[in-house]
Amino acid sequence: MKRLLILVVLIGTVQFSRAQDALSEWWFWPDYTLDRHANNPIGPRLESPKSPVAPLKYKTYPFEFFGQDPTERVEGFFPSERVPTEAFSVELWLLYHVNQEVGIMTTYRYQHQEQDPLWLLGVYGRQVVFTLKDQESAFSSALNVEVEGRGWKNYWAHLVATYDGQFMKLYLNGELKAQMKVGKIMQYDPKVMQLENAAYLSHEPYMQMGDLLKCQRLYRQALSKKEIEKNFEDFQNLTIEGKLYPDLFHYNAGPYLQMGTPTQMGVVWETSEPTNTVIEYGTSVPLTESVKLETLKSNRETGTIEGSNINQYVFKNLEPGQAYFYNIKSTTKDGQVIESGISTFKTGEVAPASFTFSVIGDTEARPHVNNRVSKLLWDERPEFLLNLGDLTDGGQEANKFQWNYEYFHAMSQLTSRIPVYPVAGNGEGDLYWFNQYHILPYKDKAYYKFTFGNAEFFMLDSNRKDQFAEGAEQYVWLEEQLQHSTAEWKFVAHHHAPYSSDEDDYGDSWKESTSMGDPEIKPIVPLYEKYGVDMVFFGHLHTYQRTHQILDNKVTKTKGVTYVQAGGAGGNLEDFAPTRSWFSAKTFRGHHYLTIEVFGDELELRMYDSEGRMKDIFKLNKSTNHE
Repeated sequence: MKRLLILVVLIGTVQFSRAQDALSEWWFWPDYTLDRHANNPIGPRLESPKSPVAPLKYKTYPFEFFGQDPTERVEGFFPSERVPTEAFSVELWLLYHVNQEVGIMTTYRYQHQEQDPLWLLGVYGRQVVFTLKDQESAFSSALNVEVEGRGWKNYWAHLVATYDGQFMKLYLNGELKAQMKVGKIMQYDPKVMQLENAAYLSHEPYMQMGDLLKCQRLYRQALSKKEIEKNFEDFQNLTIEGKLYPDLFHYNAGPYLQMGTPTQMGVVWETSEPTNTVIEYGTSVPLTESVKLETLKSNRETGTIEGSNINQYVFKNLEPGQAYFYNIKSTTKDGQVIESGISTFKTGEVAPASFTFSVIGDTEARPHVNNRVSKLLWDERPEFLLNLGDLTDGGQEANKFQWNYEYFHAMSQLTSRIPVYPVAGNGEGDLYWFNQYHILPYKDKAYYKFTFGNAEFFMLDSNRKDQFAEGAEQYVWLEEQLQHSTAEWKFVAHHHAPYSSDEDDYGDSWKESTSMGDPEIKPIVPLYEKYGVDMVFFGHLHTYQRTHQILDNKVTKTKGVTYVQAGGAGGNLEDFAPTRSWFSAKTFRGHHYLTIEVFGDELELRMYDSEGRMKDIFKLNKSTNHE
C-alpha cells in the first residue's frame, strides 16, 4: 500500500466557505434506483464518471490516505495527456453531512510506479491537503488546512487548488487559506499517468463517492480569487434552489406518492423549471388515460410565463385493490420535455383479509442508509409507509437541499411506488417545505388521520407540544377522533418520545436519573389508554426500543399501550442509558426498519437491521390482549 508523505501545517481558523472556461466538469450522484424491472431512473441524469473497462487491465496500487484504504476508486476517466500541469486549477463541491470521518481525493498520479503523485487535492475529516511534486524538492510540497467550523449551511465545502507555475494556493469557501512558492512541476510522461478519484468511506457503511463529492472541475489555468468567489456563489445559488444540476432540465423531487385510499392516490413532484404537465395512467401498459395540468400562466404585467416547480395531483375514482401504472410528462415554456418513466402504485382494498405496512423514522442526513432501507423495504412490498419525522436533518425554509439532495434523491425509488404517510419532526418543524411536499387534509396543519382496512392511524405533530396538553388543540382533536373511531386497530404516530431509554436527551443518565421520555408529550398519554390505542410509533431518538404494554404508568400483559421507538433510518446513531428501563422489552442500536402485518385481530411486528437481519418480533392478539 502506497503511503503519501504529507506535511501537516495547521493554519488558523478556517471557515467553510460556475465556472468559466473549465476544461472539464463532472457531476457525481449515486445510482439510487431499484433492481430488475423496477429499475427506473426518474427523468434525465448526468452520468458520473466511471473507470474505463478493458478486456485485460493491470490494477494500479491504491493510495492510503490519513491511514485509511479507499472504499471506491474511479481511474482514468479523463485522457491523461489532456490533464494540465504547467498551470491548472482543481475545484471540488462537497457535501459533508455525516458525523464520522470520511474523505475524498482527486489526484494526477503514476499508474504503476510507487511515487508521490504530481498533484493531489483531498479532504479527510477536518484535514484538507493540496500536494505538488516539483523539480526542486526532494519531497512533495504540501499545503494543509485544519478545518474549524461546520462550513456553509453547516455541511458544504467549496475546495479549490491552483498552481500558476510559481505558486500553489489552497482556497476554502472562497477564501485563500494557504499558499507556497514552488518550482516547476516534475517532468513526466503522460502515457504512464492517470487522473484518479478515491473515496475513503469505511466509517460510513453504504456511503458512496457521490454522497460526498457533488461536482468536480478541472481548468488549464490558475483561477483568480474573484473567479473562485463567483464559482462559490453559483454553487451556493444552485444548492439554495435545490437543483441537482445547473444546466439540465430534470426532476429534483418525486414522484412522491401519498394519501392513498381504495379510490384515490396523491402524487407530488418537483421539476427544476416551471412546467405544464400531462399525467398518463392506466391499469396496463401502454397507458390509456391522461390528464393535463396547465400550471404555466402568463403574467400580463411583466410579460413573462410563470408557474410553480412543485406540483401535486390526486387520482380519483380509482378501483379498490387495483394496480395502476403512471408516467409524468413535464414541459417547460420553451418546449423541453422530460418524463418520470412508468412507475406503479396500488389502491387499498376496502376490507383486506390482511395487510402489511412499514415504519421508518429519522431518515435525515444519510441518503446512503435511506437507499439501503428503501431497497430492503421494496423487497417486502408493503401497502404503505409511515415516516416518523425528521425526514430531513434540518430541512426548514433555508435548507431546501436537504429535501432534494438527500431525502428525495434516495427515497424516490421507493416512494414513487409506495405511498408515504409522514409526521413532522423537529428537522422540518417550521413546516415550510413539509407542507409544500405533502398533500395534507388540513391547511397549514401537520396532524391528520387515515384508515386502512380494519385499522385507523392518527398522525400527530409533536413539534407543537403545547397542543398535547389537556384541552389544547391536538388533544381535543384526537379525543374527538378516538371517541368516534370504530376501527379494530388504533395506531398513533408522532415524532417525540413519551417513553424512552435514551442516554442523554432527557437528562444525563450517566450522571443522574432522567425523565425517561419527553414530559411535554406525556399529558396526551391518558387518551391512548382511555380509548384503547394499541400501539404508538415515534422516532427522534436514533435507536430502536419496544416497550412492554403500559397502563397507568405500569407494565401490564393486557389492555395496555405498546410504544415503539423506530428512529433508525439514517440519523446519527445514539445510545441507551447504562441501566435497563422498567418498561423496556427490546432495545437495539443500529439503523433499522419495521414491518407490521395486520391479519384480522392479530398483529405481527418485525424489526430488521440495515442488513435485513430480523432483530425483534412481537405478536399481539386482540382477543387475548383485552380480556
